[in-house]
Amino acid sequence: MVTHESGRAQSWADCDADVREYVLGAVRAAGLADAWVYVHGSLAMGCFYRAKSDVDLLVVVPEALTPVERERVARGFAGTAAARPVLGDLEVSVLTRAQAATHEHPRPYEVHYSAMWTDAILEGRLDYTGSGEDPDLAAHLTVVRKRGVAVSGPAPDEVFAPVPYADYRAAVAADLDDVLTGDALLESPYYGVLNACRVLATQEPDTVLSKEEGALWAREHLPPEHQAIVEQALSCYRNAELLSAKERDTDGHDWDAAALLSFRDWVLTQV
Repeated sequence: MVTHESGRAQSWADCDADVREYVLGAVRAAGLADAWVYVHGSLAMGCFYRAKSDVDLLVVVPEALTPVERERVARGFAGTAAARPVLGDLEVSVLTRAQAATHEHPRPYEVHYSAMWTDAILEGRLDYTGSGEDPDLAAHLTVVRKRGVAVSGPAPDEVFAPVPYADYRAAVAADLDDVLTGDALLESPYYGVLNACRVLATQEPDTVLSKEEGALWAREHLPPEHQAIVEQALSCYRNAELLSAKERDTDGHDWDAAALLSFRDWVLTQV
């Protein structure tokens, strides 16, 4: 098993100054300085690692945006990507106060930004004439209500409507389906293993864990034959070594394909 020197686990309260300024600067660049901004995901749950983690944000605006405003917001976020201080990019959903306060599944939103959309946004290939819907928001909103951090605005549980646990589980299970399809786990092994552990833990009621916490849960609950691959995934997730974007998915080294596929097959019997 490849082991690594661990980086510093960070939260929004104690994150590196350049990470904080990047987040705040991106919000300003998107023209959302007066909006309510919430951190969820690893940076909220104290397991943000510079070499691996993305920055997850939810932004709440007073009312629906015009198509011109949606494009301005998307371009603002996309335009900051090249100057980000970490390999991981922002993942942002912008909702109106009404969208935040009213549960629907999938949940409508005004704007979404993540690394996979950067080029399309900057090249003007997206349509901004209507709002979208995203089933993943059931997971994001569950996390932000339970463990999120308000950068600005009221407390998360005062802004975001509760999400039925069944909808939360459906959202994380759909993400897991992508991980477990075919040989996808071989392409993104540490993310896939840790995500699978996190989803398995959701079978215990009202359980909302980070990927790192999912691995710690797995130490106590998974069969011995799968413990080594979980420890490998956790070590890679925490790895302090700075990698290229091409190396990020595999942590820059080979994995035991047989162990990964055995883990995949066992998880499929559980979910």
